[in-house]
Amino acid sequence: MRIDIATLFTDMCDSVIHESIIGRGIKNGHIEIYSHDIREYTENKHRRVDDKPYGGGTGMLMQAQPVYDCISAIKSQKEGRPRIIYMSPQGEVLTQKKVQELAEEPWLILLCGHYEGIDQRVLDELEVEELSVGNYVLTGGELPALIVADAVARLQPGVLPNEDAYSIESHYNGLLEYPQYTRPEEWHGRKVPETLLTGDHRTVTEWQNREALRVTARKRPDMHKAYIDRKMSEFWQEFLEAKGLPQNTTYAKILRMGQDEEISAKLVKMILRGKKRAFVSRCVSVSEIPVRGEYAVVVDWDGIPRCVLKSVRAQMIRFNEITPEQVLKMGEDDNIEDWLRKYGDFFNSTGEFTEDMPIIYEEFRLEYKGAKK
Repeated sequence: MRIDIATLFTDMCDSVIHESIIGRGIKNGHIEIYSHDIREYTENKHRRVDDKPYGGGTGMLMQAQPVYDCISAIKSQKEGRPRIIYMSPQGEVLTQKKVQELAEEPWLILLCGHYEGIDQRVLDELEVEELSVGNYVLTGGELPALIVADAVARLQPGVLPNEDAYSIESHYNGLLEYPQYTRPEEWHGRKVPETLLTGDHRTVTEWQNREALRVTARKRPDMHKAYIDRKMSEFWQEFLEAKGLPQNTTYAKILRMGQDEEISAKLVKMILRGKKRAFVSRCVSVSEIPVRGEYAVVVDWDGIPRCVLKSVRAQMIRFNEITPEQVLKMGEDDNIEDWLRKYGDFFNSTGEFTEDMPIIYEEFRLEYKGAKK
């Protein structure tokens, strides 16, 4: 891949691109990055590239001709059609998804503005696309261009020492990265999580995935919601295709069971193993009673879909009308006394409770466990 940076400050750009990991990538031939001085293409003996804007206004504007000649000279150095990107606060905001898209291009030209920007005519003539690194304004486009160059370059094969490294980093898969720790095992009374010291690769990976979800939920709820929504959409699509159901088939509800992570994991496991075939919930209105044949998606404590249930039968009963047979179908207790005590405490902790309060008893069939990855 080749990246060209058209700028007024080549020394500034060169001081960054030839250092550290990106510099080694250039040296080892994994990527080409060049900077080009727009001033070299001015026809002014004083090397001026700016002038006052028509219509007045503060500041100066970069002229069209030096920019056009610089880009044209760059394009003459290589066959093919480069993707020309103007670094501008008015552009599309850079994301990791956009970086991955740009990393697939064979050739990028990054155009850096300065002063109050660049004459619109040359931007139109060159058919540039505009890209921003955030909703703020800088003195020039050099820092944004270097950000783009760095982000794109590190995705090129051979640039990173470990090519799998970027696939687990923040934003790459829609989540922030999990917390990381190094020696010593204890510092200022703070210990490394025991899971990371076990040497059990599967357990460590599960911890990393879980913590990535929770870090994202805490720090970037917008990203977390988008990730969960995407996972739910993908899971439901897998279900429809596996069962040959129409695309307009929908689920009636999402179920996250249990009061905490441990209980939630236990209940999900019981459902997946076929031990749990019914559950109860507080009944506020008869309209809440599930319809026979409707679907529900069960998610784990972190909101990741685990299975699809299909309602077999549902009815409103009084809490004290539950039967031993119904308790056995719920799979959590062997006798009705234990169930009454446990669920009495549960309903009492989540709202008003009486022995004759209405509840919904629902039996279901496990319809789909999800495709094996």
